[in-house]
Amino acid sequence: MRRRAGILACLLMAACGGLGPQDAQRAELDANRARWSSLGPDSYVYAMQRLCYCAVESIGPVRITVEADTVTERVYVETGQPVPEVARTAFPTVDGLFEILERAMEDGAYEIRVTYDPDLGVPIDFWIDFLENAVDEELGVQVTESVEVLPQL
Repeated sequence: MRRRAGILACLLMAACGGLGPQDAQRAELDANRARWSSLGPDSYVYAMQRLCYCAVESIGPVRITVEADTVTERVYVETGQPVPEVARTAFPTVDGLFEILERAMEDGAYEIRVTYDPDLGVPIDFWIDFLENAVDEELGVQVTESVEVLPQL
């Protein structure tokens, strides 16, 4: 009888998606995204850099200004020069950071490590290893200047 109950419990967990590390990671992503969304900022500034084997113009750090949920400016922190058009998508809004993580989870990335800002919920540091036995396909992101919410217009 005990064995049957144990098997039933395992089957129920499998049918409901289980409680594995991916589920916990997804729940953490959802909770932090909800925290960020509940703040309601549609205008803010933050800076980020990418850690990857990619073109130098796609590394940063870059300061990103978002007004009314639209990026209005992307400039390199060190020079103040605008990011060229070919590299702009490498530096998303905060919602875009959540999308990168969500896509990696959905695509079954080999390893995802992420740290969230405890107050804002923003992913402030993450590392994604997309494939177990591949090299140079990893992506790291660090928020180098915390999110500053701009006054409402």
